[in-house]
Amino acid sequence: MAAIDSDEGGGELWFSCNNIDDCTLTEFHTGEENIQGTINSATPVSPETVFIELPMHPKQSEIALIPDVIDELQVDLRYQDDIIGLSRPDLKVTIIIAQSTTVIEFEGDSNPTDGISGPHYAEDEPIESGGNRLLWPEEEIKILLQFEVERPGTWQLNLRGSSFMKLDILWSENVEERDVDEPSSDSSPRSTEFESNHYGALVEDDRDCWTFEVSNHEILRITFVWETVPSEIEQSHGQPDLILPDRRMAPTPDLTSEITNGETRLTWQWRALPVGEYDMCIGGRLNAFQPYQWAGLIAFEGLGPTSPEDFDYSSWEWEGLGMKGDESRSQDIDSASGTMVLILSLAILVGLFIEIKQDTTSKPIRYGLFVPGVLILIIGGIVSPLWAVSSEMQSSDEMSLDELIDTRLDQLWHASHPATPPSSRALHVGSTFGMLDGETLSVRLETDSVWQLDDGRWQLHIPEIYELDLESLIFAKVADKSTSSPTDQLLDSHSRTFILLAARTLILDLLMLEALLVVDEIPDSNVIHFKTEMVTSGSLGLVQDPSWGTRPADISEGRWRQMQDNLYPSLISITMLDGLEDDLEFRIEVSNDISHNLLYSTESVQPSAPLIESQHLWVITGITLALIGIIAENRRRKKAKQILSQMVSDNIWN
Repeated sequence: MAAIDSDEGGGELWFSCNNIDDCTLTEFHTGEENIQGTINSATPVSPETVFIELPMHPKQSEIALIPDVIDELQVDLRYQDDIIGLSRPDLKVTIIIAQSTTVIEFEGDSNPTDGISGPHYAEDEPIESGGNRLLWPEEEIKILLQFEVERPGTWQLNLRGSSFMKLDILWSENVEERDVDEPSSDSSPRSTEFESNHYGALVEDDRDCWTFEVSNHEILRITFVWETVPSEIEQSHGQPDLILPDRRMAPTPDLTSEITNGETRLTWQWRALPVGEYDMCIGGRLNAFQPYQWAGLIAFEGLGPTSPEDFDYSSWEWEGLGMKGDESRSQDIDSASGTMVLILSLAILVGLFIEIKQDTTSKPIRYGLFVPGVLILIIGGIVSPLWAVSSEMQSSDEMSLDELIDTRLDQLWHASHPATPPSSRALHVGSTFGMLDGETLSVRLETDSVWQLDDGRWQLHIPEIYELDLESLIFAKVADKSTSSPTDQLLDSHSRTFILLAARTLILDLLMLEALLVVDEIPDSNVIHFKTEMVTSGSLGLVQDPSWGTRPADISEGRWRQMQDNLYPSLISITMLDGLEDDLEFRIEVSNDISHNLLYSTESVQPSAPLIESQHLWVITGITLALIGIIAENRRRKKAKQILSQMVSDNIWN
């Protein structure tokens, strides 16, 4: 049994001692209930230091992925003297894992009044791994305890469950048990049947070789399936060396790449190779390990699928994986800017200003009806639409969806580079839309309708997402970034890794974005500003390439975990054809029927809105008041003219 592994309880290390000089970290409780020692000559001027060393036993026999934090560390250390009585001394704990060292210092309880507090205890303490998260076979875990005492007395370390360290080991593997293909080498390949399953593991820079007979055929295919391992020890998955019967190297094959739930499947295909005895070898790299299986197939054209011909080269369309609302209960959304209202209001105001310039002696009509109507019209028909127009514009710190995806692709290109540290790759790939802890996700979206959820809320439908051509965007980024010669038939390893990683990551990002676009009320505008600070969260998915590791700040960790569990697809299969033509094919299955009450109406969704609600009513009110004022003024003028005309007429007759 390995001392550290990913089985249940495989990360528990219990402090066990037979005596002061014989202590270890063990998988089970063993040894004495406690150990103790007496200090006779310690003083504040000349304190005495006690060291206790606990190496792990038995030695490590598996490769294990060490977590970033210590789940729990507890040390039950006590000190008894004649002056203070029972207390806890200050304690320095040094944790050595392979080449890394983590130091945790505990403050003691040197003057207890109501009895000593509980044991020295810490949880979620960061491990100073320096980016090297792997513990290899024969490497060591050791804990050093160090404390000082300034008074004569007796110390006691309680064991058998009272002192321990617990780690959450995410992944482990037994190298010797998986490396079943040995011995083999270029000079001594293993003889095998070509069309059978072969199991093994590529350990460091070994060469695994086989020799087999190939009969008459038109198509020869070799498929390698590489198991999921932490990215820092992944092998390079390079093209196998296929040596022809005349000892020459086989020509460059077609390559189909597929990643299904983290498992990488590479199919190499040759045509029209000669009959005879072949050798095939694959080579690894230092500090890498990955189990695999491979199988060969010989076939003739037209007898079943032979991969490149199975690709239809059509663009994959987004399937609305994150849309959980009911399309049959949808409502269309229009722009809130009210351009027609603005134009109509301006035209009416021109006429009103001409009218207001005419002389009048009725101040009550002018200032009681006409002027208030004009002011209301200006607010409802000019100011409010202008406010809405400005709020619908893209701000300087805001991205469009295309810009957001382009930025994400740039980030994934760098993260997928072979020289990128695995911890950095996991951090950037795992962050939602690439936004790290403390960064702000700000994107402008346009909706055309809202779909009603079962609980009465609404989910925004974004046409831009359905117009995305992910394949073209990804391959265009490779053409822009890759330094490979355009005459090369096959893509380089970095480009292939990027393509599969980018396709999977964008699918998950877009799925979560759709699920977050939930509002309590139908918005007044089709323009949506999604803006939020992102904070660190527990991630989901693969160990080396996690997903959704950051969340909007207003969504709780518990709610985010529920959304993750219900949204994560049961199957993500991405197949890539690499050859004369490049193409991707997708297969995504989301088996969970997510409950609508698990979707969260985040404050990040900020629809544009006019300055005042019901601006049309304000415009109508303003126009009505102004018209009443004009009609009243015209009646007053008409009546005045009639009186004047009558006075003149009466004057003439008299």
